[in-house]
Amino acid sequence: MNTQITPAIETDLDQVLFLAKSFDLDLNDCLLQQFVVAKKKETIIGFGRLRSYPQCTEVATVGVIPEERNKGIGTAIVRELIRLGPAEVYVTCVIPNFFRTLGFETLKQYPPVLQKKVDFCKLYDFSDEQIFVMKLKK
Repeated sequence: MNTQITPAIETDLDQVLFLAKSFDLDLNDCLLQQFVVAKKKETIIGFGRLRSYPQCTEVATVGVIPEERNKGIGTAIVRELIRLGPAEVYVTCVIPNFFRTLGFETLKQYPPVLQKKVDFCKLYDFSDEQIFVMKLKK
């Protein structure tokens, strides 16, 4: 993989937010220092962030451009976010199998602050059965 994953820099943020919006990802309270980016040469091909709440930290807003998907870039991004994050990290997703392969486990009860993310997913016509809140303990 000829890709580097690094903390986002100021000149990356507009492109990251543009891509995240085009992928219908969570754009609430985005801050530059939350993001890592995957670049091939100098082009952003993927990104993700750690979003901290008082009760927990969430892996969020993970995306890879379509032509670079299924090449391990999303996995590398999430692994870097896990490495940077605290001992417990959460994710709210509709692709649980991807996150299971990285060690996340499905929760029935989760920090109430993550209900907002569950509700966000419902805006895109996902049902309760299709939305998963998961946690990884290092």
